[in-house]
Amino acid sequence: MATEKLYLYGKHALSEALLARPEVVQKVFLSKEIESDVELVNLLKKHSIGISSMKGDIKKDVGSDAVHQGVIAVISQEKLYSSMDEALKNASKKQNPCIVLLDELHDPHNVGAIIRSAVAFGASAILLPKHNQAPITGVVIKTSVGMVFRIPVVLIGNVNQTIRDLKDKGYWSYGLVMNGTTTLSKAVFDTPTLFIVGNESVGIREKTLELCDVPLSIPMNPDCESLNASTAASIVLYEYSRTNL
Repeated sequence: MATEKLYLYGKHALSEALLARPEVVQKVFLSKEIESDVELVNLLKKHSIGISSMKGDIKKDVGSDAVHQGVIAVISQEKLYSSMDEALKNASKKQNPCIVLLDELHDPHNVGAIIRSAVAFGASAILLPKHNQAPITGVVIKTSVGMVFRIPVVLIGNVNQTIRDLKDKGYWSYGLVMNGTTTLSKAVFDTPTLFIVGNESVGIREKTLELCDVPLSIPMNPDCESLNASTAASIVLYEYSRTNL
């Protein structure tokens, strides 16, 4: 996953990368109009990042549906992802930190939206499986409004083993499910917290759900069958933030 070339597009996303994680930006392609943006160009020069004129080939690489706004950048995936040790060190800055594990989500828009909410509501890290999971892409970066550069993102191998390891470190694990035994209004997030968000279609896998300390559900009008994964994650993260932000 982490060996493929990763493109960022859009001025705002690039600005976030330069402000938060300039080391991840390898090279930038600008349209003629954006080349006259003195503030952006000076910021790129400050970090010694190469600038090239945008041409047809690079546009083709990112895809015709990418709204690039005259800005495309090549991102180092090696530097983008953090180690688990780095994530836990960041989490240790809070008394009751929150980590979000995405378990086989396939829609990059959901992944980006969850990352944005995670930053907004004070989560300390995002965990992504290496397999059968939408990775960080240009779509994810743009949907997150560049917030992917504001939080450690960790690639993990075995989801269930990762949950066990975090539980051993004192994390209380909450699986977001439709018919959980605990409703969100009854949950008290007064320990290190791990939220697990399952696949958009089938939810959290059975063996993974068995590891969850709390199957957590969101009360809602019975006329609505379910919530989008990113919406559910946002609601739960907000509730967590009410006592921990």
